[in-house]
Amino acid sequence: MTAHHSSTTRPPVDLPRMPSEQELSADCPPIPLQRCRLSGEELLFDCPDGFDRALAQGFFLIEVPDGTDPAPGDRFASHFHEDRAGDALDGYRGYRDIEVPGPYQGYFDREHDQWENFYVEKTNWGLLPAEVATLGEQMTGMGIAVLRAVFRHLAIPPGLWSRISNGLTDNGGHQMLAFNHFRSAKPARGAKFHRDSGWVTVLRSVEPGLLALVEGRLGAIDPRPGHFIVNFGSSLEVLTERLPRPVRANVHGVVSTRRAPGRPDRFSYVTFLDSALDGSVYRFEDGEPRRVQSVADFATQEVERTYDDTSAL
Repeated sequence: MTAHHSSTTRPPVDLPRMPSEQELSADCPPIPLQRCRLSGEELLFDCPDGFDRALAQGFFLIEVPDGTDPAPGDRFASHFHEDRAGDALDGYRGYRDIEVPGPYQGYFDREHDQWENFYVEKTNWGLLPAEVATLGEQMTGMGIAVLRAVFRHLAIPPGLWSRISNGLTDNGGHQMLAFNHFRSAKPARGAKFHRDSGWVTVLRSVEPGLLALVEGRLGAIDPRPGHFIVNFGSSLEVLTERLPRPVRANVHGVVSTRRAPGRPDRFSYVTFLDSALDGSVYRFEDGEPRRVQSVADFATQEVERTYDDTSAL
C-alpha cells in the first residue's frame, strides 16, 4: 500500500445510490453547464462569469471547432471491442487482442461494470486508424489550450506552466485516448464513481448517463450537440486549492443502461491529459508552486479511493 500524503488525501465521499437509466430525470436532474468556444488561446464563455462558474463546477461544454470531426472516434468507440467481420469496418475492430506497448494500455474488461475500455498513449496512436489519431491530436490540442487558459485566468506566471504540468502545456506530459463501450446486456452499473487524477479531460458523449457530484448535488452531466464535455482532474484541484478561485475535480460515474434489441449500446471516449508518472504534484501558494507528492504515488492514491459501496457486487 502506498503511503498517502496527508496534504492531498481527502475525506470519504458519501454518495447516494447510483440510479438506473430510467430514474435519471427524477433523481438526478441535469446540471446547467457553462458553454464556451475556443478562440485562439482564449476560452470565450457565453456568460460574463462563465469561466469562474466552470472552475467551481468542474465541468463545462466547449464547442467542437471547425475542422474537427468526431465521426471517426464515434465509429472506433462503437466497434473496437468487436471481432473482425470482413467488411469496411474491420479497421475499427479487433482491438481486444492487440498488444499495446507500455503500462496500463490496451483492452480492459471491468468486472463489476458494463464498462469495457481501450486505452492508448500518444506514442502508440499509430496503432489506430489515421483519422482517429488525427482526432486525438485535435482533442489533445483543445485540452492543452484549456489548461493554458485556466492558468492564465488564475494569474499563474507563464514561466512556471511547463514545470508545474511536467511539460504538458508545451505538448509534452502524458496524453492518452480512452474509448469506452457500455455492455447493455450485462446487469451491472455503467461505470463506478471516480475522479480523474490528471489535469484536463475532454469527453465525447452523445447521450445522457454521466453523473457527477457538483456543489453538493448528484446531477446529470448531459451532452449538447456540437460540443465536447470538459472536466478537471485532481492534480489541478490540488494545485489551486489555496488560491482565491480554486478549481474543482468532481466525482463522477455512469448509470447502468438497457437497450431494446437492435438499439446500439452507449459509447464515449476521452483524451486524458496528465503529468508523466515521473513528475511531481504541486500546490500553488505564496506565489510559488510547492512540490507535495510524486505523480506516481498520487495516481495510485486516487485509484485506491472508493466512492460507493461494492459489498453488493
